[in-house]
Amino acid sequence: MLAIHSALSSSSSYTVFLEPVLPLSLLPPALVEKNAHHIVPTLAGWGYSSPRPSSQNYADTLTSDMTELITHLHPNTADLDIYVSGGSYGTVPAQMLYGAPFDKFPLGRNIRGCLILAPFSPFKWHKEYTKSMTWSNYISVGPPARVFPFQLLQRTIIFALSTKMNTVEKAEEMLRKLLFAGPPEERAAFARWREERGIEGGGVGAPDGDRHGQEHLENLDKDHTSGRPILIAASINDELGPDMANWLEENYTNSRLKWVPGKHLSTLYEVDNLWAELLAMANESASSPAAL
Repeated sequence: MLAIHSALSSSSSYTVFLEPVLPLSLLPPALVEKNAHHIVPTLAGWGYSSPRPSSQNYADTLTSDMTELITHLHPNTADLDIYVSGGSYGTVPAQMLYGAPFDKFPLGRNIRGCLILAPFSPFKWHKEYTKSMTWSNYISVGPPARVFPFQLLQRTIIFALSTKMNTVEKAEEMLRKLLFAGPPEERAAFARWREERGIEGGGVGAPDGDRHGQEHLENLDKDHTSGRPILIAASINDELGPDMANWLEENYTNSRLKWVPGKHLSTLYEVDNLWAELLAMANESASSPAAL
């Protein structure tokens, strides 16, 4: 597994962000103040990370990889406070880590909070997850994506994307269009964020999961939810529709749903405030009588 991380390896506060866009130099102020060691891993089968073994399911590969990565960077795991986060597709493995059985992922006992941006719900349990999707999203991540044999649809999408990202220049152009060409309210949010962070210009530094794989959601016990808040951040005009975010709020105890103006990526421009809010929620949960 390939990962980049901040230099604060002696910190006992860890944040794991799955599916990153913003570089480590733009860590939210709340994480900098907390002196958090921020890890940005590449998921199995993505980028230069090896694909998962065919004999191992995705959830087991994820928990095994994360255990190995975190213990390598911080051998003394007993004193860790871990905060898990993910954006878009990355919310799938983030929820898997949050809900993983402690016998398979002992470090899960150290998780203090979870932040998910523009989230996916677990399709295995959320039967109406396609209810408000656009047609393009319905085809790419809905039932048709599982009907085509040999993952033909996914392979076609990967091939199409690879032609747009096979050089640094093409990849930068695609990211600029993706991140900075949204509706007016989204561009305004980005402009505010850029001004607050003192950033000039618009620069920012193989799907293998099973979105049905969050098999532990229905069995989350008190140890998994007490003192472990989830902050769900969703975009008002997300092409995925509002149903998945609403379903997550209804089904995760100790969760809070926050709506942000804009489309699918607009939560990125509110991430500074969202991290501050999650840390405040975690502090409040840790000091509550139920968590003591």
